[in-house]
Amino acid sequence: MTTEAKPTPKTSTFSISGPYLSEGRLNIDLAQTDLMWLSLKVNAEGGENAVHAHTNEDHAFVVLEGEVTFFDENGDGKILNQYEGILIPKGAYYRYLNTGERNLFLLRIGAQKEGSGETRIKPDGSSIPGHTKENHHVDPVAIDGKFFGFGA
Repeated sequence: MTTEAKPTPKTSTFSISGPYLSEGRLNIDLAQTDLMWLSLKVNAEGGENAVHAHTNEDHAFVVLEGEVTFFDENGDGKILNQYEGILIPKGAYYRYLNTGERNLFLLRIGAQKEGSGETRIKPDGSSIPGHTKENHHVDPVAIDGKFFGFGA
C-alpha cells in the first residue's frame, strides 16, 4: 500500500508599508492563501462609500493610522481610531469613510471557504465592483517621498 505525499504548506512573510496620498484611495495586497488574504487600504479621503455586503466573505479591518467611521445599512455609524477594529460577517451590509484629518491606513483581512468566489452586492442584490464610480472610487495620487509603515 502506497501513500501519497502531501505538499507541505508554505508560510509567507510580509511588510506593511504604503504611500501617503494627496487624494484618492489605494489597495495593496500583502499576502494570500486559498482561504484568507490581507491587504493594506489607504484612503486620503472617502472610503468604500456605497453600502454593500460580501456574500461569501467574512472580513475585518484594523485601523493602523487615522480615523474611520463604519456605517451599517441604516446609516448608523461607529467611529474607530488607531488600533481599533471591526469584524464584518458575510452578508452584513456596511460602508466606511475616512473621517479623520489625515490619511487612513487600514489592515484588511478577508476569509472565505475554498472555491466559493467573492460576491460584492448592493442592498438590492445587484453587483457593485469596488473600483467604480458607483462606489465613489477616486484614483490615488501619491505624495512623493512620504511613506507609512515598514522602511518609512
